[in-house]
Amino acid sequence: METPVDDGADRTIRVLLVDDQPDLAEVTGLHLENRRDSFEVVLAPDGPTALDRLEATAVDCVVSDYEMPGMDGLELLRAVTEREPSLPFILYTGKGSEEIASEAISAGVTDYLQKRTTSEQYDVLANRIENAVARRRSERAREESEGRYRTLVDASPHAILVHYGETIVYVNDTMVRMFGFEAQSQAHGTAAMSYVHPDDRDAVRERMRLVLDDREESDWIAWRLLRDDGEIREVESRGTPVVYDGQRAVQVVVRDLTDQRRRERQLGALNGALDDLAAADARTAVGETAVDAVVTLLEAPTVGVFEAVEGALLELAVAGADGVGFPPDARGLPDDSVEMAAYRAGTPRLVDSYAAREDRLVDGVASVFLFPLDDDGLLWVGSREGFASADRDALEILGRAVVAAFDRLDD
Repeated sequence: METPVDDGADRTIRVLLVDDQPDLAEVTGLHLENRRDSFEVVLAPDGPTALDRLEATAVDCVVSDYEMPGMDGLELLRAVTEREPSLPFILYTGKGSEEIASEAISAGVTDYLQKRTTSEQYDVLANRIENAVARRRSERAREESEGRYRTLVDASPHAILVHYGETIVYVNDTMVRMFGFEAQSQAHGTAAMSYVHPDDRDAVRERMRLVLDDREESDWIAWRLLRDDGEIREVESRGTPVVYDGQRAVQVVVRDLTDQRRRERQLGALNGALDDLAAADARTAVGETAVDAVVTLLEAPTVGVFEAVEGALLELAVAGADGVGFPPDARGLPDDSVEMAAYRAGTPRLVDSYAAREDRLVDGVASVFLFPLDDDGLLWVGSREGFASADRDALEILGRAVVAAFDRLDD
């Protein structure tokens, strides 16, 4: 049986007093109730009866004699612990020895006290009971609070971790995904600094120290996170001092800024490219500017600007990622290729699974984005990873700027 969690409304402390001497048990019970208005003492003459009482009554503490017929105090302690491990148990015996005390401690007794027939002894026993129950209630309240905390944090859309010093003791599911793990257990017990880029560790460590020492919430700090798969993510975090499992700790909320930072860089690069295209004085300069812009906008792209000349698409400017590139002797695109089909259709086209096509121009490219430049040619961009919608939007803006630059030169 599990005793209901105390909600603070009922402060009664129910004591199960187990003693095979009824008169002595009754006197002890009266002394305890006289010393604490909150005490309510239930008597049991032996171990089996005490176990029945536990099944029928919510009890906050067991106080038991040691030497009793049928089941002694240590046997009762083991039986109670098996049923309810956290229930305080005080061995209160008139026949004590170091051997009994040692065995009781090994069995998990909360406290050990020898009987005395003095008023002071009842004061001591009342204090021991009150303190033991207070500790248990405090622990259960903490566990309940942390249970609610975990429920809230687990459901949070924000990535959250908790660490003692530099050791991670908790992560929520969003943080698990940010780390690139499959389960929370993969992060538990690991060093927080192992996920921080080496160049950022001193700044992050200093911020962690300030939160732990000053017990104040930190400002947001930007740093680079190292995922389990080696990918680097740009993040920012804020630390808050908390108490977790009874210890001082730091709760960290982490926000992934990688896509936001990338879009900011793309916008900067795109604005620069638009200015350069507006100033380009030759078609070759337009092509080279467009290629350079794509290399800045995307990660490791393969890119080409092909110019329409008498119905054919000829290479004007190209750049390849490491190990990937257009054949040096193939300036023109095949007439029956997917590229020529997109050019003739005049609409942008995303070609997934490009590496599986027999008519592919290059190897090592997973997806290709084709943007017809009106009658002037084609912008060809290949990626090993594929294209996000923001990437395609940026490429379309760039493509329209290239068309405008060609039109300006043709006027």
